[in-house]
Amino acid sequence: MNATAAALSEFLQGSVCVFGFGNRMWSDDGAGSYLAESLQGVDGVHAVDGGFVPENHLEAVVRTQPDTVLLADATDFGGVPGECRLLQGDDLAMCGVSSHAGSPKMLSLYLAARTGARIVLLGIQPENSGEGERLSHSVQAAVNYLTKILTSVQ
Repeated sequence: MNATAAALSEFLQGSVCVFGFGNRMWSDDGAGSYLAESLQGVDGVHAVDGGFVPENHLEAVVRTQPDTVLLADATDFGGVPGECRLLQGDDLAMCGVSSHAGSPKMLSLYLAARTGARIVLLGIQPENSGEGERLSHSVQAAVNYLTKILTSVQ
């Protein structure tokens, strides 16, 4: 995941808002939501937990007046469970199916129009998207690692 740390430190500029979302009732699908929760209250970090209805939390992201928005979501990009990738532009349209209504592409377009911020999706490859309120070991390890990275680059 060192490549992820390098990519994040290069991408994250100015005021950053981490906008995590996902459905915590479907195991690893909740990864983005758990990541945002882990960052709430950290000095210098704006984090919004969009849950499984992220479109209802877009204005909370806008109010942070970000220069950069990091969308965080469990995304099936065919990687190894727990692997993380930064995805932009056309790559967002190719992300796997999610349990929430707002697609990362749609959320990205809306937030870019409202904020003028740079937007990227931090995709976390799920291992298990079946029913359950716990993250798999590999995805929990990724969330812990990302929390550490994001608190150190701010």
